[in-house]
Amino acid sequence: MPETIPKDYSEMNIKIAYMSGTGNSYRVATWMDEFSRKQGADSQIRPVDKIGSENKIKEAGRNLLGIVYPTHGFTAPWHVIKFALRLPRGRSARAFTVATRAGLKFGPVFLPGICGSATFIIALILLLKGYRVRGLISVDMPSNWFSLHKIQSEKKQREIIDRGKPVVEDFIKRILSGGRLWFTLNNLYELLLGAFLSPISFAYLLGGRFFLAKLFFANDSCNGCGICAKNCPVGGIKMRGKDKPRPFWKYSCESCMRCAAVCPQNCVEAGHSWGVILYLATTIPVSTYLLLHLGGLIPGLAKFKGEWFGMVIDLLFFYLTVFSLYYVFFALIRIPFFNRLFTYTTLTHLPFWGRYSEPDTELRKLKAK
Repeated sequence: MPETIPKDYSEMNIKIAYMSGTGNSYRVATWMDEFSRKQGADSQIRPVDKIGSENKIKEAGRNLLGIVYPTHGFTAPWHVIKFALRLPRGRSARAFTVATRAGLKFGPVFLPGICGSATFIIALILLLKGYRVRGLISVDMPSNWFSLHKIQSEKKQREIIDRGKPVVEDFIKRILSGGRLWFTLNNLYELLLGAFLSPISFAYLLGGRFFLAKLFFANDSCNGCGICAKNCPVGGIKMRGKDKPRPFWKYSCESCMRCAAVCPQNCVEAGHSWGVILYLATTIPVSTYLLLHLGGLIPGLAKFKGEWFGMVIDLLFFYLTVFSLYYVFFALIRIPFFNRLFTYTTLTHLPFWGRYSEPDTELRKLKAK
């Protein structure tokens, strides 16, 4: 049974925290905010790092906290997970979670994205912190992952967006009226896929996000303006170099694609050729060689090959390789020959490849909100 809540929403306080790289999650948050305001509720949206921990969030009753974010690696972004963990105790305040996922359209067919465990992991954290989670959904928005595929036309983007808006409004309408939205075919689809893809999601949070972050570089069109660094929602870019500064992607990068979308020179690339080199370097079975060699010196050590000890060694080697080789890569791309070599051996430099930003969102204004 839905909660007994008056139809007058004027005393209801709604806070919607969002993380958005290219505007999809921000657009979903604005739809919810606009709908809530039309009902007379006191609603506000803020980036997750600016929502604060006001006492109003701690109170129960008419207060409602929503968290809206993209899907990364079939789960929630690490930045959002940390935000949820830092929230104060819910004290029975109501909450909901929404994940945007990469939708595509081919001809008349709309292909749904996969958010996997993205909504469930944040909902679980909220439940453990004392919030009453009223519902969760995943919403298809246009895919922004230019590292993987060509960006679709604006016409297809808007068609995907137009399908998503009524889904979002129906969801927030139910939540505002005191209803719940847990058991749906869409959530069942995500739950099953989330369980199946959980090893990939775990690997992504553990190391994959670092690997993907270290594929980005600026081609020779970069003029060092620093717009990418100023607009990064997680502070994941630093400008380095005195004479001609270039963006250096830090380990906090979430691969949200904001940098590529706001670059006025269209110079942000995802280095596919560099990715091949990095993959080959990080997959060297160093634990096998190390443990077999030391096994001759230390009796019994070789038996740990392939077990947890070997996995720890391989993981440490992965981190060391990814972090150290990016400095080498950054030094190489400052040399015109190597910059052109990596630029012209990546698909993202093709003239028809494109970069994505939500059509009705001014991304540079999001950083200031």
